[in-house]
Amino acid sequence: MISRSDVIGGYKELLNREPESDSVISAHQAAHENVEAFYASLRQSPEYLVENGVSTRNPGLSAARSLSWGDSKTITPGNLNSFITCSDSLGPPGSPQVEQFWRGMKYIPETKVNQRLDPFGEEYTAQQIAVYREIAARDLDQQMNELTDFAMADHIAGANPYTHQPPTAVALHVGRVARAIQYSGLQIGNHVLDMGCGWGTSCELMAFCGLEVTGLDINARFVELVDARAKRIGHKVGTMRGSFESIPGDTLYDAALYYESLHHAVKPWETLSLVHSRLKPGGKLMLAGEPVNDIWKHWGIRTDPLSIYCIRKFGWFESGWSADFIARCVKRCGFEIEHFMDEAGSIGWIMIARKPG
Repeated sequence: MISRSDVIGGYKELLNREPESDSVISAHQAAHENVEAFYASLRQSPEYLVENGVSTRNPGLSAARSLSWGDSKTITPGNLNSFITCSDSLGPPGSPQVEQFWRGMKYIPETKVNQRLDPFGEEYTAQQIAVYREIAARDLDQQMNELTDFAMADHIAGANPYTHQPPTAVALHVGRVARAIQYSGLQIGNHVLDMGCGWGTSCELMAFCGLEVTGLDINARFVELVDARAKRIGHKVGTMRGSFESIPGDTLYDAALYYESLHHAVKPWETLSLVHSRLKPGGKLMLAGEPVNDIWKHWGIRTDPLSIYCIRKFGWFESGWSADFIARCVKRCGFEIEHFMDEAGSIGWIMIARKPG
């Protein structure tokens, strides 16, 4: 595997810029066995071709055809590797070339799922895990597959934890979390458990709003990042390493937030039940940036191109739920829903629920 410095050096030499993010760097490291192959892929990118005066008319279609993709819009187990290769040749997820290539695509699983089964049952869950294995080409192991490596010092020093994301993307995250806080009715000094806090943007925003925050994540590197940034900035943010299935300690919280994280839970009803037990009477559950859709009747592995890319390339568990099903989950765990609305954006849903008492 090539080094981080190889990727940064290649971008500077051939594209006259740095990579967009650490996830892009990690993707290149995983995709290329040597520097020569990496440089060859950059020289085939539309950005490089444009800079060097090579015609790139309809670059997404051209690159896909060169890799025997054709005009197909159906992703299957048989062309998954080609899908990843074509996508990577065009640029990172979110780039215009990749968006063009992905437009209209959908994955069709070969694994059969009986949607008449109990969606909370073991048989249905096992069938969805089988779909995951079909796409990921590996067993489900979230202790290994959900980890992300990055340049710690860059993210500690950055204006925000994401560091490399453009202002428009950062604003989207901030807006979603801010609206969840707005609808929650929380008061200054309330203690919030940030479940799957990741980079820690949600931790920082809640602390900025006057809340005490404890960020929990399965990735020790994220925990270290959140802790270091809190000390640098002076925010009232604590951290701990844990998981959806295990929350250390016995503290009772005023609220719990899942921001772009609950969909990584294989059985969301179990982690929601655990969180319910760790909230004070009247405590709030806050869900934001979660994928509510109608891909499956109840819940299941998401089949959009971005989700398929992340599952295959990184092994992440990417699920989604119907609005009816996630509402049933929350109520099943003992919460009363106070606010549940779809807002702008592909995953703009925000839910606020309350633990009675």
